[in-house]
Amino acid sequence: MQNRPKGLFAVDKFFERTPDGPVLVGSRCRECGKVCFPRKKVCYKCFRDDCMEVHPLAKHGEIVTYSISHMSHIGMPTPYAFGYVYLPEDDITIYTLFKDWDPPEERLFIGQQVEQCHDVFREDPWGNPMTTYLYRCTGSKSDSKGAEK
Repeated sequence: MQNRPKGLFAVDKFFERTPDGPVLVGSRCRECGKVCFPRKKVCYKCFRDDCMEVHPLAKHGEIVTYSISHMSHIGMPTPYAFGYVYLPEDDITIYTLFKDWDPPEERLFIGQQVEQCHDVFREDPWGNPMTTYLYRCTGSKSDSKGAEK
């Protein structure tokens, strides 16, 4: 059984609800194949406005860049890690928060493999949990060094 996300979605339009749970979606142009996130009504590659369809985004990618914040947005616990993940299957790079990134010297690095997940990332001003997509770090530097040998 899938883990159901808790609380409200931070940005509902990023998701499609399915019987298996929420799916992070962008849009894909039927004409040229360009994938966009968040969803677009017009393809910014071929400029067609009649070809965009909902497209589930890849579940796996790799970190392009990252940072750790020690200053909080309202209701967001610190520190938290954020950055950009390249999704090779969709040929796009998206902004995300990271999960399971501690200790950062072992878990956060350029090229780190990550997988998509959903989790509570903060509470709204009334104390309700807010859920969003995140990418979970799946390995460590020592794992990747072992694979290179």
